[in-house]
Amino acid sequence: MGALSVETPLSVRERYAGLLYAALAGDSLALSTHWIYDQDEIANRHGRISELQAAAQDGYHPGKVRGAQTHYGDQTLILLESLEACGGNFVMDDFARRWRHFWDESKAYRDHATKVTLTHFQEGLGLTRVGSNSIDLAGAVRIAPLLAAMRNEEQPTIIAAVRAQTLMTHAAPTVVDTAEFITRTVFLLMKGVTISNALRMATAQSYRALPTEKYLKQAEETKDLSTAQTVKKLGQACSIDKALPSVLAILLRHGENLETALIENVMAGGDSAARGLALGILLGAAQGRRSIPERWIEPLLARPQVEGFLKIIGLGGTD
Repeated sequence: MGALSVETPLSVRERYAGLLYAALAGDSLALSTHWIYDQDEIANRHGRISELQAAAQDGYHPGKVRGAQTHYGDQTLILLESLEACGGNFVMDDFARRWRHFWDESKAYRDHATKVTLTHFQEGLGLTRVGSNSIDLAGAVRIAPLLAAMRNEEQPTIIAAVRAQTLMTHAAPTVVDTAEFITRTVFLLMKGVTISNALRMATAQSYRALPTEKYLKQAEETKDLSTAQTVKKLGQACSIDKALPSVLAILLRHGENLETALIENVMAGGDSAARGLALGILLGAAQGRRSIPERWIEPLLARPQVEGFLKIIGLGGTD
């Protein structure tokens, strides 16, 4: 699918289904090359990645088949399960219980934030104290199902829930602020504000620790570089100070074409899965489900789960 052609206005259902499916597709598209930093290696081994692929056996997610999620996407689905079980409400105790149970049963890759948080749980720390000191983008980008389920709540209530779920695993203020920043951008996109204007409006908001205007300026200053060059310059790594400017730059370049944005993101290497989740949330909200290639939605293992969730929270059916 090429650039978005809008025949009818985007409905609320279309936008929220879009942000959820696009987030999961962006994560799954990165499955085969996640955390490969050498861009030439990605191109030589895989060509231009435009289809969902199984994980590489010598990578971080061995055994995961085509349409599966990375451990980031897995945690998005844990949040989805919790929201579904709680009638669309965010209940921290339920989310925490399901999150811990997943790691008791799963062989998925455990990153630093996960290991530290699990250790803190074992030490008996409370839910507001178990989070790691990780500054990785991943903690801020599993929020797609929460945004969909809580869409009818007041904005401060949604932001509080977004910050709380992030804090459980990532206590660094910049990560929690990033989750709020993404949420505020989604609020604007849901009103029909363009990607570029929504980013500028959201960065102008006040955050406790996140230098959003600095990161947007860094992204804007790379306009003469290719996407691969830009991400390499701004940072391919997991941390907010690298990953968020890279996300913003990709949005400014490819904000009118979700498919191109997510492919370019994967080809840029590094922590492409976390960036893919962030890009999917924002581009899905802006362009809706119709902008996502069906060849990415159809093979998603989570598709039946997502369809059931959308129905339960009142977003099922078609327009």
